[in-house]
Amino acid sequence: MRFCMKQHERDYFVSRIRNGKYRIQIFKQELEILSPTIEDEYYINKAYMDGMESSLDEGFKTNEEMVFWMVEKNLWSYNEDADLKMYQQKVKDLKIDIYNARNSIKLRERVRSEIRNTELEVSKLNQKKSAYYNNTCEGIATVEKISEFLKRCTFCKGELYDFEELPVDLVSGKYYSLFLTEQQIRELARNEPWRTIWSLNDTNSVSLFNNGGRELSHDQKNIMVWSKMYDNVQESMDCPQDDIIKDDDMLDGWFLVQGKKRDEERSKSEVDNLNSKVAASQEVYLMANSKEDRRRIDSLNSFESTVIKKQREQVIKKQGSAKQLDFPDEKLKAQRMQTEGMRNQFRR
Repeated sequence: MRFCMKQHERDYFVSRIRNGKYRIQIFKQELEILSPTIEDEYYINKAYMDGMESSLDEGFKTNEEMVFWMVEKNLWSYNEDADLKMYQQKVKDLKIDIYNARNSIKLRERVRSEIRNTELEVSKLNQKKSAYYNNTCEGIATVEKISEFLKRCTFCKGELYDFEELPVDLVSGKYYSLFLTEQQIRELARNEPWRTIWSLNDTNSVSLFNNGGRELSHDQKNIMVWSKMYDNVQESMDCPQDDIIKDDDMLDGWFLVQGKKRDEERSKSEVDNLNSKVAASQEVYLMANSKEDRRRIDSLNSFESTVIKKQREQVIKKQGSAKQLDFPDEKLKAQRMQTEGMRNQFRR
């Protein structure tokens, strides 16, 4: 089952996003949380910097150090870290699978179910890994940043709220719970009434947001990013069908497929752009600075080149070192040259 809003829900959320205010009510206190001004942002980010420095001075662990500590205390393991990366990659692979299965409803929905299950595993492992994040320097600094933001941007009856009656963390929880999910934002970005508002913005006849000189809110930034993303999809030479654009999982798969195509084209272009001397060579050696570079370079080899490479690696592994004529492909090449030479002698 895919997520889908009703029209009145889209109307409401679009108007809320354009208004730029998050309204919450706690114990009969009605509060409005606005996005920060440029000056507010400076002090908010300064609060994070100060929180980092003070927590480091007090001897708190950084997030990276905390993960090492968790491993030492058997609260986290490198195997779980490997599992987390594996599941994250599996989600990407499954989204490519669901895009490739776009013409088979039964297979497509089976893959979708597997995507949701794998995402759940990612979420569980992330929660476990970040269990002590609030006790890290980054966690403490984040709390200071959120506190500074709310104290500068929370209003009650038009006046800056003093937080004498309500704790900051209670207001913080209510505030973040109002953020729309990526799924909701994407639903809004590709449908009415937002699509018309977004398209008219280029004509200067419609103002997107009513921020009054303040910065973009969290949801405003997200809906603009996704609106531009959907524009790019529509303008693409390989623009997918509407049913794919409306399906988040399949469109993510399309993005990944397009990304792979661009990487392959970029890799091929890098080789094609080598100078004529190197490009004319039978063999070109490229240095790899990472495992990802190695995989990318390996993908440039033809099937024949891949076989030759494996044969040469086996010879070196067996002998420890090798001369050119120790390699099977070089022996075969020498034999061919010798045979060709003999043929030329007989022709004379």
